[in-house]
Amino acid sequence: MERAWNRNKFHFDDVAKAMLTLFTVSTFEGWPALLYVSIDSNAEEGGPIHNFRPIVAAYYIIYIIVIAFFMVNIFVGFVIVTFQNEGEQEYKNCDLDKNQRNCIEFALRAKPVRRYIPKHGIQYKVWWFVTSSSFEYTIFILIMINTVTLAMKYHNQPPWYTELLDALNMIFTAVFALEFVFKLAAFRFKI
Repeated sequence: MERAWNRNKFHFDDVAKAMLTLFTVSTFEGWPALLYVSIDSNAEEGGPIHNFRPIVAAYYIIYIIVIAFFMVNIFVGFVIVTFQNEGEQEYKNCDLDKNQRNCIEFALRAKPVRRYIPKHGIQYKVWWFVTSSSFEYTIFILIMINTVTLAMKYHNQPPWYTELLDALNMIFTAVFALEFVFKLAAFRFKI
């Protein structure tokens, strides 16, 4: 049977398609497949040969580093600086510096913080417990320990170790569910 080599959807045979291919690479969408097609590419009118030109990978990596990381970030930075400069035009003839203007704007927009304090006795005690710094620090430490225990799994671990990690996970789930119940009792639903 006669073979027919079909051209890939993304290629470098003409400028328009090459620009589209490079744009696709810069978006990180499917670029490894394009890399493998480029590495396997052979002579014109010839079929692909596995790993024919591995040096092509260097081009893709350099392109991604230079264009996708640096150039896009420079463009975004330029846009941000331009918008900041346009915002500063409003205060062009003002004697105050930027920090003084920000302080005045903050003072004009500041509103007092309203804190919810329940009036019912039991709810107030639960609220006081839940909003205490020791409770918050304890929950934070338990979250950190839970994160570490979730990261302690490894391949071909013994069954007792798996059961221990599962038990710890259940304990942490119960503690966090209790935290939810306490906070729900302290703050109630807000409609």
